[in-house]
Amino acid sequence: MYQSFTFDYFPPQFYMQSSGDRSVVLEQRRNEERAQGTPSEVVAAQISFAPLVAKTSSRMQSGSSPSAIVPPIYALRKSNNGKIALEAFEWVLQIDDAPIAELRMVYIQGTKNQIINTWIFPNRPARMPVFAAELIAVGAETRVAFVDIQIPALEETTADDVSLITGSISPRFAGLPCNEQPPVWAIHASQGNFTYARNVPSTQSHKIEECYLSYLDAYLTHFCTSDVSRSIAQSKRDEAALNELQRYQWHHMEHSPGNKFLGKLFGSDWTEAFMKDFLFSKPRG
Repeated sequence: MYQSFTFDYFPPQFYMQSSGDRSVVLEQRRNEERAQGTPSEVVAAQISFAPLVAKTSSRMQSGSSPSAIVPPIYALRKSNNGKIALEAFEWVLQIDDAPIAELRMVYIQGTKNQIINTWIFPNRPARMPVFAAELIAVGAETRVAFVDIQIPALEETTADDVSLITGSISPRFAGLPCNEQPPVWAIHASQGNFTYARNVPSTQSHKIEECYLSYLDAYLTHFCTSDVSRSIAQSKRDEAALNELQRYQWHHMEHSPGNKFLGKLFGSDWTEAFMKDFLFSKPRG
């Protein structure tokens, strides 16, 4: 995503103190305040995207989307400093055992930071759009939330359907705080009905979760129902559309500062292979 989506939000102090140490400090402070007769400080809840990981997984299981085997080298990775963990997941969206798309999700968590990055890449991209979501939280604030359904290779008639779907969702989350426009490269395949929020406090974290799930559920409800998905699965593989999707994937990969961020944490060679061979690889089927 955009450069300030990542580097600006992970200064070294977020890695200096373990959650256990932080709990001890807070308890000591509370004890001091009790002894002095002063009210205890209200501490905002730290945001976790673990529930969204679980809810995404649950939707895949209830939709009979089997888990794909992520190569062990990409499935779980500890950062070089041992303080950040990355988990990668993949499910195959299918109808009558015929694959139509792949949902890939990356979950990164550390002492104070949480990132969830979810994509759905269709193997018939002329007939089916792309789901894109990236959420970044530090402590008790979601620093960035970007959710959209994008149309890098979609035929015009289906693009009209996507516009109707997302056009009914985005106004519901227009009130989330944001003081800038997203970078042009991140929305070049968007119809404009994305949700982009910045510096959302934990008191509104339920709206971030609702936003993510609203776009995801709308995508699954429309494109993964039996009639629509069966029609998609029966259509011929379109190499020109798949090449257009691949250009879209590489466009994101090349412009995303996430490459440098992940490279710093997990090593540049591993990051390059992870991006090319897993996260932004062309969908199978």
